[in-house]
Amino acid sequence: MGEGDEARVPVGLRRWLIAISAVAGTDLYAITQTNVGIALPHMQGAFSAAPDQVAWLVTSFVVGTTIMTVLSGWLAARFGRRELFLCSIIGFTIATIACGASTSLGEAVFWRAMQGVLGAPLIPLGQAITIDAFPQEKQGLATSVWAIGSMVGTIFGVLVGGILVEHASWPWIFWINVPVGILVLLSAWLFVPRVPRDRHRHLDVFGVIALVVGIGALQLVLNRGERLDWFDSGEIAVEATVAALAIFIFAVHSATTLRPFLPPALFANRNFLVGQAMIFTYGALVFLPLFILPLLLQQIGGYAETDIGRLLAPRGVGFVLSLLIMGPLMNRLDPRLVYIAGLFALVAASWGLAFGTLTIDPWTVVWTSFVQGIGAGVAFVPVSVLAFATIDRRLRTEGLAVFHLILNIGTTVGVAVIFNVLTRDLQANRSVLSYFINPYNKVLGFGGAAELWDTGEQGGLAALNAEVGRQAAVIAYNDTFFLIGVIAFAAMPLCLLLKPVRGEAK
Repeated sequence: MGEGDEARVPVGLRRWLIAISAVAGTDLYAITQTNVGIALPHMQGAFSAAPDQVAWLVTSFVVGTTIMTVLSGWLAARFGRRELFLCSIIGFTIATIACGASTSLGEAVFWRAMQGVLGAPLIPLGQAITIDAFPQEKQGLATSVWAIGSMVGTIFGVLVGGILVEHASWPWIFWINVPVGILVLLSAWLFVPRVPRDRHRHLDVFGVIALVVGIGALQLVLNRGERLDWFDSGEIAVEATVAALAIFIFAVHSATTLRPFLPPALFANRNFLVGQAMIFTYGALVFLPLFILPLLLQQIGGYAETDIGRLLAPRGVGFVLSLLIMGPLMNRLDPRLVYIAGLFALVAASWGLAFGTLTIDPWTVVWTSFVQGIGAGVAFVPVSVLAFATIDRRLRTEGLAVFHLILNIGTTVGVAVIFNVLTRDLQANRSVLSYFINPYNKVLGFGGAAELWDTGEQGGLAALNAEVGRQAAVIAYNDTFFLIGVIAFAAMPLCLLLKPVRGEAK
């Protein structure tokens, strides 16, 4: 078929084969993105690495992904979306094999960065291919199909990763992707259509360099800041200065050059601009419980890793269920009200976790995780639909690259901020509680307390110190969840700046 035929919206079985192929490409990336976290302790032992050294296995992947996400839109427009999708599958699979075969930390860090660089296009391209397989009036359904498929990869990665690490060895979390990559490549080769490419597409080299340097340095600041005590570290100060300067240069250059790297038409669209603010907020809020709850359950509740996984599993169920319901209904509802409903679910879940005690109720974790999943799914669909409702279809791939870049930055910013708040709050709470530990506090002399926390013995002092730490941590976690709920509530009015548009984009 010619390019003109292939650019038309497919129908019937062909539509679903295209969507499945695109989602499978996204899953290939998602599987490795999630299962590596389980293997980090084992990789640390295999490479005899310190905690801050093994953290580069995560940082290098994030930075590589961010840099390539910036370029995905231009590469797809210039060389072809199908061609880039296929090359990304091949490159990501090869880098995955190399990760599993690494014999040193340096090799593993390099190939993890290459995984990020080569696999990054699979996210925006997978969503763009899926959306273009459906007509305009079914964009909500298309977004739900892609998001559900992506969640399958995330869940699969965590479950299979745990099994492989426990019963085999850490390289298998990478090598399991080889047969998956081959199947995904075959499916994409057979079913993903070509779209017209712009063979004369100009590349603003100076703008690209400035943006890549700025975003890369920003990601390093956000990923390593808490570990290095932020601006008390010379490294963080230098990286923050480079990030601010490079992004400023990019903004000035883009405003003054005739042909900037990112099409001006994208940022002249109100819905797209507001959509970026909304997806940034979404990223900064929605994923935080996935980082905070496991720590709370492990450090305070004493739960095993397998039990934590089961307690958090309802989040995935809620996410998928909400997408199954909302996808077909989006065309009949005001997306702005749907977005508010999603954030309201996040507020309710955060409120439910904001009054925890040392005895962590598993039922509370289950129902709040389920509601978090519902809120995440309900809020994602309207943001995706509204942000792209009024932009030219030819700009969709580049727009989605920016969309996912902002989502990633929002997530990284949210994690960095919330852990900084959590750490500082914990220290402040410990200081306040320690004030009451003195010889004049009669409570410490009564009954069981006097025996358990005998301040005249080393063991009693250690037990008392541990208890103060646990109490301070519970209060800090409660404050953190309360803050997440407040921010989610405050973000609701953002959607009022959007204008719902039905019909084909102009």
